[in-house]
Amino acid sequence: MASALAAGCKKDFFNRPPQSQVTVGNYYQTTAQVQAATNGLYGSLWFGWNNKVGWAITELSSGNGFTYSSDVNAFFNWSAPNGNPEILAAWDSPFTVVAQCNGLINNMASTIPGVPQAMVNNALGEAHLMRGVAYFYLVRVFGNVPIVENPLQDLNNSQSVPTNRIQDVYHLIVNDLQFAEANCSVGTAKTGHGDSGSASAMLAKVYLYMQDYANARKEAEKVINSGEFSLLPTYENLFQTAFNNNKESILAMQWISTGGYDYGNSIQASWAYNSTITGTGDGYSVFGPTIDLQNAFRAEGSDTIRRHATIMVPGSLYPDLDAASGGYRFPANGSAQNENAAAKKYVVGTPADNGGKSAAQASGNNTYIQRYSDVLLIEAEAILGQASGVAAGTGIPLTASTSDATALTYFNMVRQRVSVPAVTSFTYQDLLLERRLEFALEQDYWFDLCRIDGYQLQGSATFPTHHPTAIAIISQQERGTYSGPANSNPAPVIYSQHLTPIDANFFFPVPVSESAADPNLIKAPVAYVFK
Repeated sequence: MASALAAGCKKDFFNRPPQSQVTVGNYYQTTAQVQAATNGLYGSLWFGWNNKVGWAITELSSGNGFTYSSDVNAFFNWSAPNGNPEILAAWDSPFTVVAQCNGLINNMASTIPGVPQAMVNNALGEAHLMRGVAYFYLVRVFGNVPIVENPLQDLNNSQSVPTNRIQDVYHLIVNDLQFAEANCSVGTAKTGHGDSGSASAMLAKVYLYMQDYANARKEAEKVINSGEFSLLPTYENLFQTAFNNNKESILAMQWISTGGYDYGNSIQASWAYNSTITGTGDGYSVFGPTIDLQNAFRAEGSDTIRRHATIMVPGSLYPDLDAASGGYRFPANGSAQNENAAAKKYVVGTPADNGGKSAAQASGNNTYIQRYSDVLLIEAEAILGQASGVAAGTGIPLTASTSDATALTYFNMVRQRVSVPAVTSFTYQDLLLERRLEFALEQDYWFDLCRIDGYQLQGSATFPTHHPTAIAIISQQERGTYSGPANSNPAPVIYSQHLTPIDANFFFPVPVSESAADPNLIKAPVAYVFK
């Protein structure tokens, strides 16, 4: 199906039925067919994003990771050109999901004889949910992108399509998630499919980005009060294959090791420090946790549980890796990309460590789209945002603080799960640090940096030159490397590096193959007319 979608936003891209699954026309006639209709929305369609560019954008650009690897190192200093293949992957993969969802939405009848109505509603709800999620990735990476709900209607027999304003894309996302919330089943996220609660949680996050703090709280509280999700007691279990679709998992990309490349989670292949860890010949160690991220964990001195589950430092022992040999200890001279540390999160070990659910470049562990701890921190931030009184388009001051009891309850729940002491108040800067440490290496921190200066309406006086707080934070990061391993004598020194982005760096360019085929994609966006 990827080849059918490689033409980007041209008419044939949106009209062509998916080829990897039968999902159109009158196929949907039985309960089994309707149930199976949404299976593909959570797996291989997301491979292009998850394989490299998802973490290249979110972890390298944000200052959480460093690499010398030539295919992605340009993301570290925001210089990836429009011809970079990973830029194309960031575009193609979510738009592949959009196309598949559109196939379902526009071809599945609203009622099907012999199929329970709730089941039909749920399938359509899941399609709206995942289309909204795909557009949420697209708008945060590229800004204005084309909105296509129904290819036959929206493209008007034209081979060209304009982009639409950022606020219109967010409007579509909200519409899709509201539909999903109303139509998806309740309490079924443990199956690996999104449900009504997943839609509510994603709505809370989207509203937070829009600085609609009242609705962010409303949706977060729906999720909290439902009791469907809860924090997993042991943080490191979140990233072990045996705990896929656990009670904290709200929405996740679902991977299988038996399908091989394109169907499995390839992050371990890139990040694992060596093949002893993977047992499958890969483990290329192309990602090094930056000194700045390591320092962030050190600054919260008691945060050893999250640090241990996120990054390997010399001497750390991991009983869950190479368990047959007594576990894996990161060596005293261990250093990925000259950072004297390596990635642990999403590194799950050998096939034996995973009950056989791991293979070369294809592990079976999920990639989170959203966890319950995110909802708790959204609730805390929304309360702080309301109290700060800032208008949309203006970021919450880093020094703004709250001692609100509800905000503290949820903020401290996240901290105390990992044995970090509770606090009696917190600032916005504290909350951003908490989010960085909680979700480090989970493809989120860059998006936090992009949003902290406020929700900018396209066409406003400040758009897109309005990232002073994010620029200040990034410019202070230590993005350098070490002169040698941690056990060197004399002790290694830091080859310091500080980089300062400009406002234009906060969105990535449209792939050149797309803009060459459709020059409208790099012209000014137009307002979308909703049906």
